[in-house]
Amino acid sequence: MATEVLWWIFAAAIVGASAGVVFSRSVLHAAIFLIGSMAGVGAMYVFLTVEFLALVQFLIYGGAVTVLILLALMLTRRDAAGRPEPVNGPQLPFALLLGISLVTILVAVALDTAWGDSGEGPANIAIETISERMFTGFGVPFVLSSVLLLVALIGAIILARQEEGE
Repeated sequence: MATEVLWWIFAAAIVGASAGVVFSRSVLHAAIFLIGSMAGVGAMYVFLTVEFLALVQFLIYGGAVTVLILLALMLTRRDAAGRPEPVNGPQLPFALLLGISLVTILVAVALDTAWGDSGEGPANIAIETISERMFTGFGVPFVLSSVLLLVALIGAIILARQEEGE
């Protein structure tokens, strides 16, 4: 019973932090909300007794969020007075329509899904099995994606520096 109460408390906190990411006017505040949201998801994995995924959630997404903060702060545009430039443009009605459609689809799928208990408990899989599977079968895509992300980071830095010189 206490675990279920904690589950719902963390679920509400995750939804609140995620809403903070979307509605925050400051990039720094949005990044802090995002870190809170990712930490909450990691805590949910602990409740599900999937400690490996919780550790991956904290380490990988924690690092990814740090890089996201750096990129967002680097690439955020400001006018001459130091105020952020407006981001709403002629695409706002289309974005609202797309957002409402996406929420409608997600709610319909969530209501249509059978969320019943399968009767089986969580299967404990050894970390060695996971790491062997991940790095033998997916080693090359992992390295390629890390190189792609590094190239994107370097490109973003170069673009941000060129705009400062203009």
